Amino acid sequence: MFLGIDHGTTAIRFANEVGSCYEISRRVAARLPSQQIIFRVAENLGSDQVDLVALSYSMGDGLTSIVRLEDAANRGLISQDGAGLHQGGGTQVFEAIRASGWPAVLLPGIHRASRIDPRFRVFSHGMSPEKVGLAYGVFRQGSSSFIVCDASSNTVSFAVLEGRIVAAIDAPIFAPGLLQGPLDVQAIRDVDGGKLTANQAFNWGGILSKMGRKGLDQCSPEERHLATESLALFAAMEISALLLLCRDLGQEDVQLFLAGSPAKEIEPRVSALLGKRVRPLKGSAAAQGCAWIAEDVFAGEKSILGIAVDERVQRGREC
Repeated sequence: MFLGIDHGTTAIRFANEVGSCYEISRRVAARLPSQQIIFRVAENLGSDQVDLVALSYSMGDGLTSIVRLEDAANRGLISQDGAGLHQGGGTQVFEAIRASGWPAVLLPGIHRASRIDPRFRVFSHGMSPEKVGLAYGVFRQGSSSFIVCDASSNTVSFAVLEGRIVAAIDAPIFAPGLLQGPLDVQAIRDVDGGKLTANQAFNWGGILSKMGRKGLDQCSPEERHLATESLALFAAMEISALLLLCRDLGQEDVQLFLAGSPAKEIEPRVSALLGKRVRPLKGSAAAQGCAWIAEDVFAGEKSILGIAVDERVQRGREC
């Protein structure tokens, strides 16, 4: 079995190369011992025989290539501090995989040191490693030039042209998600005034957060309509921004995709706003894409969407 792990905002998803998926909330994962995490994954995916794991963890900004888990310093991070919710579930899963004995590789995020369009290096971070899995899942299913907007708790979008990741727009930069979002003028004032930290401002900067709601299920019909309309509008705007980049790079015809739990709900509106067909992806898409990365790296692939596979990965298998 090949195992892919999507380290999401609120949950961690495990999938194999044939599409079976198991999900566990980050809060629950934080409380589970390593052995219990491994047992649950093996039980729910039907095997404890794993040829290779492709793991995503946090921001992945300390890596520019796909490396063996044991070769990643500081879990592949520049710093343990970063934007987002810190609950300990992702760290617990990381340590569980490290202790499992399963061979594993760690995926990088996309950031200033990555091989992307140099104009996008003005931003320190573009997307976290599980989005690499999301991109590879789309690529493996036959698309070589495309844009994906992952709009849920936060919103992250990226562009792949001719099988290479060229740009990514991270959650603190442009479009708000339902819970998290970029810092506006009021948030900057609140941070400067000592009312909250910058990370708190980001975590409370989303559409629902501004409405005083923690989820769509807490909304009245009118509030839900406003929230999803807002999410769809900003998702379409972010996709439009990347379409401009694609045109500038000589690619007019790119496919468009939506990911995230509200993808099916907002897809008709996003498609209408753009005047182009946007296809929703399954919730397990990132985890399965990571599993396909594991499968292809195991088979000897040396590059994934323009990201190099560290030579020690293959050398370690040959020993």
